[in-house]
Amino acid sequence: MSEWDFIPTNRDKMILRELSADSRASLTRLGKAAGCSALTASKLVDRLVKNLDIRFTLEIDLNNLGFSERHMISVRFGRRPDEEFLRSLFRDDPVVHDAYLTDGDYGLVIFAATDSPMGYMKWETDLASNLSDYLPELRPSEYIHEVLGYMPLDNSFVDHIKEVIKIDKKDRQILQLLNGNSRVSYREMGKRLGMNEDTIRYRVFKLQRKGVIRRFTIAAQRVSGSISTFFMRFSFDKRTIPDLFPEQRKHNMNEDEPLPLLNRTVIVALMSGSYRFFSMSYGKTKEQALATGLKWHLNLVRNNNPHEIHAMFVKPIKGLLPLRNLDPKRYYRFIWT
Repeated sequence: MSEWDFIPTNRDKMILRELSADSRASLTRLGKAAGCSALTASKLVDRLVKNLDIRFTLEIDLNNLGFSERHMISVRFGRRPDEEFLRSLFRDDPVVHDAYLTDGDYGLVIFAATDSPMGYMKWETDLASNLSDYLPELRPSEYIHEVLGYMPLDNSFVDHIKEVIKIDKKDRQILQLLNGNSRVSYREMGKRLGMNEDTIRYRVFKLQRKGVIRRFTIAAQRVSGSISTFFMRFSFDKRTIPDLFPEQRKHNMNEDEPLPLLNRTVIVALMSGSYRFFSMSYGKTKEQALATGLKWHLNLVRNNNPHEIHAMFVKPIKGLLPLRNLDPKRYYRFIWT
């Protein structure tokens, strides 16, 4: 079952949008947003979880946790590794938070985060060595700023928060619990951690106030449509910044239907290095997924010598797909005005 295999009601869409913005929203609040009772809202949540395989998780600000080195890496293979080999390679790797098999100009996309340039360099060197039998070509670009969307984090991130960051063992345990299930109750968290419920609540509030937790959110995993991934670079002239970024913002805020069940532009990130943009787009067909991001962006920079590599998503081999329904007009994070 997927987005395309059941007919969502307007209530389904409103519930999903509320959960995307705050997955800890009460059933009363969800019911109010959808114009129904809390009991009906509970049934709608269960329906969405079942149909879309929704995971309740966190959107974390890695800058506030000392993860200064974040990279998106496209990997092209001379010969494709076995899927289970890649799973075993990344399973206990704390630097790799998300890794997706793809089909196209590259065969693998990795989201990696660590706390120092040397730490990242050592990891990348080890990765190239471990993949050497498959003749890999690695193209890393530093992941600077999420314009729209987010990359989910593997739970191991809590074990690698810099010691200078004022987050103690209990805070790390709270982050790990919420990252695995952001709807877990304060009472249940208190039982698991042996802490007072009010203390848990206060610690969560502090993590939000510090900006560590951007929001409680969801990640839908069951899809039958297509996801395109692409990296793009281009040359600059005097009009690039004033022309490109406002137009890109306008495009990304223009969903292709009034209230889509899942965002069509999944993520847009500004990068530095080999490529300037990384993006994921979701559509009912391969053509729609490509048209959502790749073709439009290439047309936008057609006079700036654009170069892109793109591939279609095949499956995740570590981490979660960052699919949700978040209002782009409200949550678009742009650094140029």
